[in-house]
Amino acid sequence: MPKILVIDDRQDNLLAIEALLKHLIPECYVITAQSGIEGLKIAYDEQPDTILLDIQMPVMNGYEVCQHLKSDKETKDIPIIMVT
Repeated sequence: MPKILVIDDRQDNLLAIEALLKHLIPECYVITAQSGIEGLKIAYDEQPDTILLDIQMPVMNGYEVCQHLKSDKETKDIPIIMVT
């Protein structure tokens, strides 16, 4: 079962993306995070197969989150798709 982490500060975007993913990939497990900091913690804990990452977020934007993930040996190989 593919595990997909979606990181976006807007709850409506998280709900829409989660619904779309479950429609297109019914067997996928979707995990959501509403901030870059929360997303980083979940990525380290859950080791998702793919991350969908919003670019424009307060406090820590998507570029910063991506930089943290790609500079860590535990998460550097996780594919990240930047969305906005």
